[in-house]
Amino acid sequence: MNSIWNKNIELFEKRFPSLCEYFALGQGDKDELPPRFRAPMEVLPAKSGVLTARENGKLLHSSYNPLREAQGACAEAKKQGSSINAACFFSIGLGYAAVSWARENPTDTLIIVEPDASYFFTAMSHTDFSDLFAVPNLMLAIQTGTDIVVNLIEKSGGFSHTAIIENQNQSAHAREYFSALHASIKRAKSKDKINTFTLEKFSRLWMKNACRNIWNMALLDGVNRYEDKAGSLPFVILAAGPTLSHALKHLAALKSRSILVAVDTALRACLRAGVEPDFIVLSDPQFYAYQHIQGLSSKSSILITELSAYPSVFRFPCKEKILMSPFFSLGKYFEKSVGEKGELSSGGSVSTTAWDFARLAGARKIYFAGLDLGFPKLQTHIKGSTFEERMHTSSNRLAPAEKSGVASLFGANMEMGRDYDGNAILTDNRMKMFSWWFENKALEYGQIESFSFSPQSLMIPGFKTATINEFLRQDEKDFERAAFLSTGQAERKDEKAGKEREQKFFAAYETLLSGLESLYSLAKKGIATCEGGIRDRQKRLPAISELEKIDALILNSRFKDIASLVFPTENQLEKLFSAFGFSQDKTIAMLQHSKIIYRELMNGVLGYQKQLPKKN
Repeated sequence: MNSIWNKNIELFEKRFPSLCEYFALGQGDKDELPPRFRAPMEVLPAKSGVLTARENGKLLHSSYNPLREAQGACAEAKKQGSSINAACFFSIGLGYAAVSWARENPTDTLIIVEPDASYFFTAMSHTDFSDLFAVPNLMLAIQTGTDIVVNLIEKSGGFSHTAIIENQNQSAHAREYFSALHASIKRAKSKDKINTFTLEKFSRLWMKNACRNIWNMALLDGVNRYEDKAGSLPFVILAAGPTLSHALKHLAALKSRSILVAVDTALRACLRAGVEPDFIVLSDPQFYAYQHIQGLSSKSSILITELSAYPSVFRFPCKEKILMSPFFSLGKYFEKSVGEKGELSSGGSVSTTAWDFARLAGARKIYFAGLDLGFPKLQTHIKGSTFEERMHTSSNRLAPAEKSGVASLFGANMEMGRDYDGNAILTDNRMKMFSWWFENKALEYGQIESFSFSPQSLMIPGFKTATINEFLRQDEKDFERAAFLSTGQAERKDEKAGKEREQKFFAAYETLLSGLESLYSLAKKGIATCEGGIRDRQKRLPAISELEKIDALILNSRFKDIASLVFPTENQLEKLFSAFGFSQDKTIAMLQHSKIIYRELMNGVLGYQKQLPKKN
């Protein structure tokens, strides 16, 4: 009997019963490591007396003192920043580093990544994992996809709070997997950087728009009324890439055989072709996004938008406007009262939102026209798009339209990709990020088939190509289309339900105003308490005690998440702190830090109070 294995497997079964069942570890496997889980490594004694290991001639741990080596690796990783409160291990060898981290930092989140279960279980047969299994926030990513690992890291505090620990010799047995994981993490970090930048740049705009549009939470239906109603209907999504031009003459025929969805940038081209799409999707809050539909009308179309869209969007002439679930906490607060609208992923692009609407509707086949994610033949947009028209109307002798197009092509970290035929296509980091989103969704929803009508577009792994001619061989679907598009019409005309929703909205609105006022008062009290402690030494200890009470009230407030949208990001706070001359006295410096935070909270709440409309 292997006593270490016996002890570990009992702890493993108690902590992760589903994994134990998944790997079919039964009663007979508790005495010793089953042969099917023995990794091809040689375990031998190190000079310090503990075990080390070797595989393919390379040591997985020090031949002298593996424990001290592991402790050093963990200490070095902790130095990455004071905000590190999680560790992700890419394979673990015999597990010394993971156990060392667990022993020294038992409240941290630990993620063990191992694509080959035999290596994890082999480590369990040689090293006592008691401290590791005692960690409350322990996650095992054994034989999982790289996307799951990225998701675990993001949910554990994000990459800025997570140390990634990898010994190249320990992960060599799955080099391709870990190489793909590094690539996924690089993309996710890039996405986080973009998201942070976007938040810093647009949070005030999102807040302002959402406040001005807030009544629509009570007035408009949500996209979830179409959930799983598509049946056998395919969806055709029109993006505004150059290859959309190939589909324009076929739009009427495509519409008769599918649900036709246009992103905002493609609407003008559709209308010029004489076809109104069934749905238009617009999710960007900026004024320029509204300009894509400004001056147009599409009386038979349903506009899908988001609460923080530019307010003029809600005056667009169309059959009906419906909402997706709000992206931000103000709208989510009202959803709890008036009912959910239906979650659609943003993915950074309106085309990703359109795909997710088709997915929510239950489509099993989704086709794209104009989803180029690159510049086929060095073209940036379809001819006649708002983008191109703006270039022409703003061009002059010194800045011709052609020059603007070149700036678009070479102004965003350009790189080469491959289209569906294997030919080179110019693209950029941003569009590759969108491609990665589609790739992940294709994996996540394997029952959905996604197609591109253009082989000249950037190839998205998991997508296929299809020709429009092949698609048009299908029968027309007038009956199915009519049934789908009539979904929710009866509910929309139910006056009693509408009035109930309005009553719930206004009750929530009153509570919101009261809650924001309370939050403002707490922040103001916090500032006064900090100032008192800074001025008077005798008040410092009582001030700290009072601030603890104030902080507890703020953290327990259901409205703090609403205020957090316009609260500074970590980067912005660091800039505020670095520009302030803090006292050398640690207690005073702490009070000065707190005062800045309370001030920013108070300003954020004040911003909402100024923008929220008064109840009539």
